[in-house]
Amino acid sequence: MSILNADITHILINDLLSSNGGAPSALLNLASTTRSFRESCLPYLFSEVRWPHKSKADKESGLHFFPEGLWPHFRLEWFDEWTEPTRLKWGTMDKDGNYIPRDLVKFNSAIEKMSKLSKVTLTCPFVIPRSLFQSLGLSRSLSAIVFIDTPLQIGITSISPVTLKQISLTPVGQTLRVGDGPTDPRFSDIMYFIRDWRRKYRSQAGWRQVQETQASIAFVKTHAAHITHLELSGSLCSFNALSRTDWPFLKTFAITGNAPHVQLFNVLSRMDALQDLRLLFAQSKAQEFHILGRDDPPDPAHIAKLATLTDFAISNACKLDGVLNHMPSLQRLAILAIVDLPRWPIALGQAEVDRVLTDVAASGCELKHLRIIIEDKLTPNVCWSITSNCPHIQTLEIERCGYHDGKSVSSLQEFLEALSPLSTLRDLRICMQFPEYDDVDELESWRTVRKDCAKALAMDLKLLGKVGFEYRKRAGTHRYQDAWLDFEISRRKGGDVELCQLPAMWYPFPEVWESSRLSF
Repeated sequence: MSILNADITHILINDLLSSNGGAPSALLNLASTTRSFRESCLPYLFSEVRWPHKSKADKESGLHFFPEGLWPHFRLEWFDEWTEPTRLKWGTMDKDGNYIPRDLVKFNSAIEKMSKLSKVTLTCPFVIPRSLFQSLGLSRSLSAIVFIDTPLQIGITSISPVTLKQISLTPVGQTLRVGDGPTDPRFSDIMYFIRDWRRKYRSQAGWRQVQETQASIAFVKTHAAHITHLELSGSLCSFNALSRTDWPFLKTFAITGNAPHVQLFNVLSRMDALQDLRLLFAQSKAQEFHILGRDDPPDPAHIAKLATLTDFAISNACKLDGVLNHMPSLQRLAILAIVDLPRWPIALGQAEVDRVLTDVAASGCELKHLRIIIEDKLTPNVCWSITSNCPHIQTLEIERCGYHDGKSVSSLQEFLEALSPLSTLRDLRICMQFPEYDDVDELESWRTVRKDCAKALAMDLKLLGKVGFEYRKRAGTHRYQDAWLDFEISRRKGGDVELCQLPAMWYPFPEVWESSRLSF
């Protein structure tokens, strides 16, 4: 065991992770067997090291820092409550009433020793000092950086000369709901919105947005020659500035938050390698965002750019009609319902779904992956529309926004008949309606009936490897949210199938293609 080939060890670790949805329990057992396995497992067990920790501190030395073995991916998440004037902790207030953290010097000095540091995620309720950015800029291994709910200033441009390939910028207070699925528990606590530093930030929103947009654009342009993955909030974008820069290696471009009031194609035309475009705007009372503008017919150059995209994610804050029929290279499509909290989004009705799928068929593309959120109860007619317009589907996810159990007007057999033409279908998530059961039922009848349905689907759809069903999950005393119950299918000789329930998985925004275990 101790001399097991390193490649085999790597395969074994990845298999343990994927079969448990990223859960560490099996990997912990493996790491406990020998010293060599422990060393191999450590980077995976501690792939997202978070600092600081409330319990890891003392009055003499301050906040404790982690040992060097736990440093490949770092998350700096400072606690909001430490910045409250009445509960001030591990920092001081300057003359303008701004929080100044202590002990960040420990992070600064550690960065130069982090030889395997690949990604840093920063969530800070204060303006990050330039010295920290300069330390990050000197890292030789850093390739990805994420800012969440953190004030930005021009000091961010000091992250140099490091070459960043992935950048994600989310402004303070951007709280989005995708469908009616899981949201960060912080957003359900009124204290999140009334923290002193966040209220002060909102009162200065006008000049801060100008300042942060300038800082964000200057920062991403510094790395434009190397970026492959860029996520930007609409409130941090200057599309005129972005359109004056070439992005030769950018493959994924995601825009979140508020929809812009300008055309995107001046920017997209400078992204020659773009394959994956995500327009994840929140619904608003304003008019729909017109991707192709209001020209009739659309500009041929804009249509030509759409024709090159292989992956496209879009929210229904955008006008969908007359877009997808211009995308013959499309392989993956996600149509989502997004809104600012605390509101609930309104997803596509069946008539809108039919129009969208007709456009997909008209494009001539061989769509392989479809994820769609719908407003109405799922019927076999929706499934028939998908199978007739998208016969090459391999991954299909149909989610209902605000799922509810109840008496179904359609039988399982009707759904089977509608899905059976999808001869290459391998992964299925579906919002079929099931009888309503008490969520505190000790027999867990709601789970049993879904498992029986999963077995029936597995027997009928011969290539199916995973199947999931939507259900309503209790998320608090009086609060529920949509969730998935997923099963992995193992096929035995003689046609028998076995089901293994998978851990709960969802999409960490703005990821839209690959679900994972959420950190909350």
